[in-house]
Formats: sequence, structure tokens, C-alpha cells
Amino acid sequence: MGWCWVPHRCPSLLPGPDLPPRKEGAEREPPPSRGGPLSRHRESGEAPSFSSSSFSFSSSSSPGAGGRPAAAMALAEAGARGRLLLWPRVVLFGDSITEHSFQENGWGASLAERLVRKCDVVNRGLSGYNTRWAKLILPRLISRSTGAESTVAVTIFFGANDSALKDLNPKQHVPVEEYAANLKSMIQYLKSVDITEDRIILITPPPLQESAWEKECVAKGDKLNRRNATTGEYAQACVQVARDCGTDVLDLWTLMQKNQDFSSYLSDGLHLSAKGNSFLAAQLWSHLDKKLSALPSLLPYWRDVDHMDPEASLL
Repeated sequence: MGWCWVPHRCPSLLPGPDLPPRKEGAEREPPPSRGGPLSRHRESGEAPSFSSSSFSFSSSSSPGAGGRPAAAMALAEAGARGRLLLWPRVVLFGDSITEHSFQENGWGASLAERLVRKCDVVNRGLSGYNTRWAKLILPRLISRSTGAESTVAVTIFFGANDSALKDLNPKQHVPVEEYAANLKSMIQYLKSVDITEDRIILITPPPLQESAWEKECVAKGDKLNRRNATTGEYAQACVQVARDCGTDVLDLWTLMQKNQDFSSYLSDGLHLSAKGNSFLAAQLWSHLDKKLSALPSLLPYWRDVDHMDPEASLL
């Protein structure tokens, strides 16, 4: 955490003419006051900060920049404040249904469109992965040094691969008891980096349309390697984990089958169609909206920028 727009005390990277070398022992002249919010922070010794909801990003360093042009001064001050503007983020963690969610009309892309200017939506979907592998890599994707502080929500969306039949797909199969334990392990890890239960949403695997998926398997020379009833057992386990751990859960397996013909939600019997993506986005938004509704736009609407003094609005 704490990256600068402009490296601290590096005049060669700032716009404007090069400055003559300062004589040893000589004092730098203080920069002239411009009367704006940056000057008030500089003169008072306070560290300026950016705030959004519960997130506050501040710095305590301020470079000496006597004699630099006003434009260079503004950029130097921005860099001296010591941190990039860190936007809140939602992390989507899952298998191929998550990885593909940023394709055209995908559910992840839909969320990103709703949250633009308020929150980054980060796709961490990994095609073919199960919870046994996911729990091992989660600390490499989210940690205190890689954005846990700014993470306002995490979706955990696994089970379509875990529920593969052991005798026909042993590489991806994970027993349902282990699947539940892995979900709990991931929740406990997120809590250990201060991502609380109320920011975690579990998503069950969608139902499996067996006849369509069997065609996909046969085309690859395989037998049908999943069953909808088995997938339902994993969905039930996911719902139970959410109850035990106090997180939100989106029971996609049950919700999609409220419509008797759920095949239209699936493109190949397993992955989501355009209709399925739209359905998931709408259902998930009902969970996210209450968590993220208080997030403001972090930068002003363009009509609100003071064009005579943009630094006052933007810095």
C-alpha cells in the first residue's frame, strides 16, 4: 500500500526546467501559498486524505519544492501525499462461470457497469478450478498487501467442478464434506485479513442440464461426468456453510429451478447462457446493492469540476 503518482523528491521526473543544485547546508525557501486546500494542509502540517465510506487514505510526507512552476508544484504535492486514490473493489472468485463473466452480456460485466465510478469489479475466475485448489491460492489473490483494506465484497462461486463424479472425473472431484470445509477455510482466511462475514457472498453452483452436458462430454469422447442431483447436494452444503459462518448466500441451484425449464439459463448444460448471466446478475445485485449503496462517486461529476482551478476539485 502507498504508491505515489510521482516519485518522492525526484525533480528529474517532474515537469518544468531543471533546478540548479542546492548548496550544501543551504535552506530551501518555502513554496508560495496558493490559498487552496493543498496549501492549507501544507501550512497547518496536516496530512491530506481521501475518504470514501469507511476507507481513508492519507500521507504524512511533503517534499520541499521551492521555485518550481505552479503546475509542477501541484503534481509534486499530489505525489507527496504518498498514495494513489484506492477505489473500493469487489472481487469475484470462482471457476469458469466467473472467469467468463466479463464476456459480452456476462454477469460480472453487468456488475462492473452498475458500479463504474464507484467501485472496481475484479475478476479472479479460474476455469476448471475446485475449492481444494482455490483455498490454496486465495492468499495470493487477496491479502493485506494486495487490497484487502479496500475490498468491500467478495463472491465465492465454486461447486460445478467439485461435484464432478469421482469415478469419471477424479481430477476435479472434491468430496462434498471437503467442499464444505474448504468454503469455511476460505471464509476464515478472509476474516483473518479483516474482510468480515457481511462482505462475503457464497454462490451455489447452478443446476446441471444433463442431456445438454452429456452431448458436450460425448463430443470429447467422454461419458456424462456430472449429475444434477449430485450438484444439488453441493448447493445444499454451500447454503449450510453460509448459515454456519454468517455470510450471505445466493442459492442459484434452487432459484433457477423455480422455473421448471431451467435449460434456457445454460449454454451447454453447465455454463451460463445470456439469459442465465442476466438472471445471476439481477439476483446478485439484490445482495450487493445493500452493501454498496452508500459508496459515493470518488471523483466529481465533470460539471462540478472548477475549470478555473481544477486542482481544488481533483487534488
